[in-house]
Amino acid sequence: MNHTGSSKQRMKKNLSVRRIHVYLTLVLLIFGFIVAYSVQFTQYQGKSVAAPTDSEWEKKVKLNEKIIQEKEANDQLEERLQKIRVQVSTKERELSERQVVSKQVLNELEQMRMQAGFVPVIGQGVTVTLDDSKTAREFSNVADGIVHDQNIRDVVNELFAAGAEGIAVNDQRLVGGSSVRCVGPTVIVNDSKLAPPFVVSAIGNKDTLLTALKMPGGVIDSLKQRTIEISIKDSEQIELPGYIGGTGKNAGVSLPPTKG
Repeated sequence: MNHTGSSKQRMKKNLSVRRIHVYLTLVLLIFGFIVAYSVQFTQYQGKSVAAPTDSEWEKKVKLNEKIIQEKEANDQLEERLQKIRVQVSTKERELSERQVVSKQVLNELEQMRMQAGFVPVIGQGVTVTLDDSKTAREFSNVADGIVHDQNIRDVVNELFAAGAEGIAVNDQRLVGGSSVRCVGPTVIVNDSKLAPPFVVSAIGNKDTLLTALKMPGGVIDSLKQRTIEISIKDSEQIELPGYIGGTGKNAGVSLPPTKG
């Protein structure tokens, strides 16, 4: 009985040893397979990543050179574009300055034309109406009761001296070279014959013009002493026509110098 039991124990030990050998064998086989696969995979990778040939290297070098050339060309174009932008900006600024100068010149020219009397103007000012005395025929000297060219010139010159910017007599605009003169019983302004009443319209600061006209001992006081019919009105809007017609050489009025 003891002999049989010991035999069974040895058989169990032998089986356990064999199992261990089997397991070790399987582990070694798997490990060997993995090592062999790794070696083959490494060799395959080495073959697939082969060193470039001379032809391929030359292509890469040429491609790099072309890329560098294109970049240099782009840099040159960018630099040229920047210069063009600066030139365009400069031209635009010069054009803008010229436009400003042109506008200023046109404004100054228009102002000079207005002051010279060649264009119609509208503004505040005064009107002075001179008319023959209603009782002139009763005077021993009829000439004392009628309006003469000198009377009109005195009013016009007083207004210009007070700062009038433009004056017209019966819608005849006064300009440099204009004359107010008598030919017999007729008053002529810019070669146009006028009849009373004579309306002298002036544009300027109305308060200043009124003060000058109503100054004691001034031109209006002098005319009133001769019983000439005189009326003065101020207005916020007086229209003066542009100059039309010829001018005379004698008995001219004193126009202020043109500003400019």
